[in-house]
Amino acid sequence: MRIRLDNVLLCILWILAVTLGACFWFNTVFGFNIFSGEHWEYVASLQATKAPIKTTFYVSMAITIFVAILGLYMVVRPSMRKIRLPIIKKSNHTNDIKTQKVQDATTTQSIKPDTDASTLDIISEGAQQGIAASPRPQGPSASARPPRLVLPKINNTGAFQQPSSQLSPIAQPRNTGPTDEDVKKLEEIFTNAGYAVKKNARVNGIMTALIAIGSNETMWLGCVGVPTTKVREIIEKFEQIFSDTLDETEININGFTISAPDESTSEFEDILMFKTIEDLQAYMQDKQNPLPEDDEDREMFDAYSQYIDAVITHIGLI
Repeated sequence: MRIRLDNVLLCILWILAVTLGACFWFNTVFGFNIFSGEHWEYVASLQATKAPIKTTFYVSMAITIFVAILGLYMVVRPSMRKIRLPIIKKSNHTNDIKTQKVQDATTTQSIKPDTDASTLDIISEGAQQGIAASPRPQGPSASARPPRLVLPKINNTGAFQQPSSQLSPIAQPRNTGPTDEDVKKLEEIFTNAGYAVKKNARVNGIMTALIAIGSNETMWLGCVGVPTTKVREIIEKFEQIFSDTLDETEININGFTISAPDESTSEFEDILMFKTIEDLQAYMQDKQNPLPEDDEDREMFDAYSQYIDAVITHIGLI
């Protein structure tokens, strides 16, 4: 158990308060001074000669000792913080998909014509004549001349001017997430720094490059090639889950991004930005994670680690 100075001072204050209260009580009721050695020798002689002593004297002594011990326990008892694991609600996407498939199959069967001879409708004679009388589309005859081909005019430079409406749109780059090599390097950096690396999660359609936790309820979250605005949205989603599931514990999230497209125009000062992974490695040289000092800290860190695992699993289902 970690020894704290405030607990030691509280224990001393409690012992003094109980001692003063007992001194006042025994002096008032029994005329007994608990700080006097002669009085204790007198009580010992009475006990040796088996002389009668008031029962309330022993009861008062027992109550004083019990109150002192109970107060010390209340001061130094370990404070167990409450961590509620989030309840993962499984969505009914699977049932909805099955229901949609059944509805699509039913609709297809209702639209598909029935070719069974027993269910064929009898076409009226007028309808048959109308069908037979409908003219067939005739293709162009062989003697017909093809339409005249109009060629575009070519300017003096020989450049062909294409209408602007026919220009194909430029494909926008998509964020495919970090590479396996980047994830491996980041995990190695934080593992060497003493942090516990967790599995990555896809949040708002973006795959994180690193999620790591440390002592004192700290958490590191990083991405590669993602704008700082998107990283801020991911952090806010984690913070929302923490506020909904935790009572008193506050988790500090340190966010960073590598090669952010909006590095020059970013407005978020709390999100670290690095050009390369090597810059992040140099930054983490003096950011070592302190190890748990005793069994209580290790138990709290294990509970914190299990909670983060549950949050990552839950946030991946949202």
